[in-house]
Amino acid sequence: MWTPLPAAERCQTLDLLRGFALFGVLMVNLLDFFRVSLFYSVLHFHTHEGWANHAVDNFISGALEFKAFELFSLTFGMGVAVQAERARARGVNAEAFLVRRFLILLVFGVAHLVLVSNVDILTLYALCGLMLIAFVRLPAGILAVLGLSLVFLPTLLPLGPVLPSASVLEAHAAAATQTYSHGSFLSILVFRWNETRQLIAPLLENVAQTALGLMLTGMGLWRSGLVKDPERFRVWLWVFCLTAGLVGVTNRLFHVPVLHRLGPTVPLAFAYGAAILAGHRAWRGRAAPVAAPLAAMGQMALTNYLMQTIVFALLFYGFGLGLMGRLSPVEAAALGILFYAAQLRFSLWWLRRYRFGPFEWLWRSASYGRRQPL
Repeated sequence: MWTPLPAAERCQTLDLLRGFALFGVLMVNLLDFFRVSLFYSVLHFHTHEGWANHAVDNFISGALEFKAFELFSLTFGMGVAVQAERARARGVNAEAFLVRRFLILLVFGVAHLVLVSNVDILTLYALCGLMLIAFVRLPAGILAVLGLSLVFLPTLLPLGPVLPSASVLEAHAAAATQTYSHGSFLSILVFRWNETRQLIAPLLENVAQTALGLMLTGMGLWRSGLVKDPERFRVWLWVFCLTAGLVGVTNRLFHVPVLHRLGPTVPLAFAYGAAILAGHRAWRGRAAPVAAPLAAMGQMALTNYLMQTIVFALLFYGFGLGLMGRLSPVEAAALGILFYAAQLRFSLWWLRRYRFGPFEWLWRSASYGRRQPL
């Protein structure tokens, strides 16, 4: 029988990577998309006075912004490799299964983007996932080379200016704040659709090549055995973590021409991932009490991601509490940490009683063509 991955076969390290990445996704989305509109945060790096608020802004920008998205993209590619590997081992056509799986994810993404928030990565991931299917039979080395080439070499398609002029953006940011914080569900839906078409879609197009490259790299890492047995590579992982971290921090603080092409964000995302893999022994030992809720968070990644945006929409948009523009970075960061802690506890509680998260169950039932026991 072709069924979802049993709990006994899950790779805890992969779930840990997902759970950690979700913290960064939550904090960036909360502070830069819900607390204020995205384009207001683009124009005004520091929205509030005070050293604590500035420290939060610097931490989100320096440590989490883009890095969490990139680490999550790596884990998405790893997950695709797991699915393809299991399908072939059971005589199932992996490509046909993955097409169905990603088309269903695309439905989730479009519904989320239209009805909840255009702070959406599901649509992009579904489209990238459909492109990944052409590569699922390639060996680890070729996948890694292709992936890293897409990440670090110039873009294959010439892209126009992503954002309009500052004056146009300032007017849009003011309209976004007014609409999102005071508008009805229908007025927000119409505004969000136009914003997505004119501004968000070009931004997603701009990061699509990097996302696809990181997914291919993630597939290669899974095929190499690095994620399945990180203990065997522990010393090399720590060396890579320190090197990538140094490159990322150096590029963040200084302009070094020879390192410029690597950028600050992807090396730091790699460093975070390598540190989690290198700490594999600790996750199974003295850090097990921390690992269990983190892994549960990652196992329910789709549910937790959607819960974050649904709850934040109800808190910050006009059809809910209308808090957009009213919280300082410190207040929003405290809210984000509390909400992430609540999700950790909820994920652990839920998975002690059920096989999947609610949205994972729906996705799997549709992907496998039959209702899965919950």
